[in-house]
Amino acid sequence: MGVITAVFGGVLRDIVCNDIPKVFSDHRPYALCAFLGGVILVIAHYSDLPQWAGLLAASIIAAASRMLAMIFNWQIPAWRVDR
Repeated sequence: MGVITAVFGGVLRDIVCNDIPKVFSDHRPYALCAFLGGVILVIAHYSDLPQWAGLLAASIIAAASRMLAMIFNWQIPAWRVDR
């Protein structure tokens, strides 16, 4: 759910503003950062950590990875279309 919210919230924002959604054009790891936070939350759950600790760890990891991606201009590879 976090990945869907992270990606499609931005898509809806750009559509309402009559822009091409940035998620489809700038190749930044929006979904990967949200997915990483979700993976951390699942690992914390199955490790029997307290719920607050898992939520805290997942949110810190997701936010930190997103900030690092912005600071260091990380990008995911673009799709290649061979015709």
